[in-house]
Amino acid sequence: MKLKICAALTTLCFLLAAELAMANHEQIVVPAGHSKQRLDYHNNSRSNKRLRFGKNARNQQSKQRFRGPLVTPYFGGGYGSGGDTVGRFTDNFGDTDRVRSGGGVYIEGGLLAAVDNATLLRLTAGYETDRADRFNGDASFDRTRFDLTLLRKFGVFELGVGLTAHVGVDFDCSIISICSEETEFDDALGYTLEYALTSLGPWGRYSSRRDKRLHPLRTARFGLRFTDIEYTVESGFADNVNDDDLDGKSLSLFIGFAL
Repeated sequence: MKLKICAALTTLCFLLAAELAMANHEQIVVPAGHSKQRLDYHNNSRSNKRLRFGKNARNQQSKQRFRGPLVTPYFGGGYGSGGDTVGRFTDNFGDTDRVRSGGGVYIEGGLLAAVDNATLLRLTAGYETDRADRFNGDASFDRTRFDLTLLRKFGVFELGVGLTAHVGVDFDCSIISICSEETEFDDALGYTLEYALTSLGPWGRYSSRRDKRLHPLRTARFGLRFTDIEYTVESGFADNVNDDDLDGKSLSLFIGFAL
């Protein structure tokens, strides 16, 4: 009886040992295979990522890399106020018109070029005039201006700084029984600062490869421009000009379009 019990216990121990061995074998083999699969998957993932973010990414970056310079036509206009008063005219009803050296309406046209993805260079030529029209004549302060402006984009906003050269500057007053004179000023050089909000318009759509490359340039901008400049009398005489210098500082509201 004892022998049978011992034999049964021995058999049971043998079976338990076999089960433990099998269990240990499964614990050793299965995780190894599983880890190998994970390692293969990980390696494949890394290789896919390298492929995705390596060569393809470089190709995409090279496609998106700026290929300039890109140039497009630009035109705009605005209205400014400021500067010295060079003419003051009051009618019989007490209404007063002033002609100022920094005010008036201006139009401009030129070129807008991309230096890089966020930097633009604008070169324009324009005409600016402030005038007072009377029933018996008129008076005006006129100048032709050339502007070179460096622009930097910050999202939808744009900051600019530049140089402005004014030529053909003159004050012409021809009002019967009031004035009949012309004052000419030397060419002058000043600087400009501007701040604008930009947005894409219908001209921002493209239909060709060239249009697609010009797409970032094709924007409308609306903003403020400050001009600091002084004019010196060359010939003639103006009642409101002191020490032969005329202050031409102005602040203008402008709008511009890149085609």
